[in-house]
Amino acid sequence: MAKEPDLLEELDEDFDLLGTIEEDSAEGWVPEKAGEGKQGVVLKVSETKSDFSDEMAPTVTIETKEGETLRIIGYGAVLGREIRDADPKPGDLFAVKYFGEKAIKKGKWAGKNYKHYGVVVRHRS
Repeated sequence: MAKEPDLLEELDEDFDLLGTIEEDSAEGWVPEKAGEGKQGVVLKVSETKSDFSDEMAPTVTIETKEGETLRIIGYGAVLGREIRDADPKPGDLFAVKYFGEKAIKKGKWAGKNYKHYGVVVRHRS
């Protein structure tokens, strides 16, 4: 397979793509009780392979006002959908709140519990 000559030319002594990579040591946020939430500025948006299914889970890394760096991972269907619908980008303000477990009211899974979350994003202008 031939290499792209234009891209290889960029790899000169003045170009340091490796130097732009920063370690992501953010801890995953896992709420323990209903009413817990976190908010902060979005540092990074990505996806990670779920241990629970073949789907990719959306991931948002935020920095809180207190300087804490946290990773919010949408493993569950509700949190994953909330993150995708809010479409956060680096620099946006991001808030997530856990409302506790709720029972599914209708359909095939009626009576089963799910973890209920809400997400709000204020997009940077």
